[in-house]
Amino acid sequence: MIRPQFFIPIITLLRNSAMNSLEYKQEVALMREQNIDITNFEEDLDTFKSAFARNYDLASRKFKTAIDEIDKTIRHLQKTKDALVSSENNLRLANNKADDLTVKKLVRKNPTMKAKFDALN
Repeated sequence: MIRPQFFIPIITLLRNSAMNSLEYKQEVALMREQNIDITNFEEDLDTFKSAFARNYDLASRKFKTAIDEIDKTIRHLQKTKDALVSSENNLRLANNKADDLTVKKLVRKNPTMKAKFDALN
């Protein structure tokens, strides 16, 4: 029971209490939203980190594969160079032998050809 002279102050107290309660509820709701925002931000950050790490890993593997292929190509080209140098040496030796070849050396062990050339002189 409320005496009539206290009716308005009680209503004012109830109203103020309800307003304070509403403010607290709004603050709690705001805190929840901020927590949700932080949670979403952390999830987005984790998603970005994992995607970036995956892309980094893929790129790293591709770089390693490319470097391995370059090394294989260098080894292959070195083998080709060595083969060409060896061929050049063999051609040089063959050319030296061809330069040293004379008619006298060809007919030296062949008496028939030696006799014919002697007859021509």
